[in-house]
Amino acid sequence: MSFTNPKLQHSHTKTVDDTQKLNLLWVIFGLRSSLFLIELGVGIGGGSLSLLAGSGHLFSDVVTLGLTVLVVWLTERQSSGETNFKYQQIEAWIGLLNGVSLVTLAGFIALEAVERLQNPQPISGLPMLIVATLSIVINGLSIQPLHKHSHHDLNLRGVFLHGIADAGSSIGVILAAGCVYFFNWLWADAVSSLLVALFLSISAISLIKDSLRQFQLTCKL
Repeated sequence: MSFTNPKLQHSHTKTVDDTQKLNLLWVIFGLRSSLFLIELGVGIGGGSLSLLAGSGHLFSDVVTLGLTVLVVWLTERQSSGETNFKYQQIEAWIGLLNGVSLVTLAGFIALEAVERLQNPQPISGLPMLIVATLSIVINGLSIQPLHKHSHHDLNLRGVFLHGIADAGSSIGVILAAGCVYFFNWLWADAVSSLLVALFLSISAISLIKDSLRQFQLTCKL
């Protein structure tokens, strides 16, 4: 008959969970960083506001991912209850920062989209189409493993919502790219950008609410 120290077992489980989370975050960080550079380059070169909007969203995502990786790494090295409590507080702050940055970004995108609707600019449709398709593939690869963890971790949920919003906006970019490439409907890019702004706002509001709720809970402890 053998006995296992519950504290040691809990510590081991926590270390395994944090290690798995850290590895997952590193993979997603690499994928989205690469996609950010691609969307930014093609958006600037092709004059597509919707791709630039997507790259701005990805930049916010990459920054938040970097902060999350740092917090998880620090937590993995110190597994005390006090460290876990601090992690929950930092997690709430990062989630709140993430949500506020998304709302701000959505506002800038919406303003620029309205300007583009009034004054359409030349756009390269084919590069838009290729990059938007690539975005859906990359986000699909990152969303699937995140789904099962998104219900229990606020920051992973934030990363998951970022991926959903980006995949949804990529569908809009694909439709807009088709309209620009085949029919020369330049206004479609601005309309797609407004849809991106809407996706960002919806994701941000949900994330801000959850972050404030968790922050209030940690303050009561």
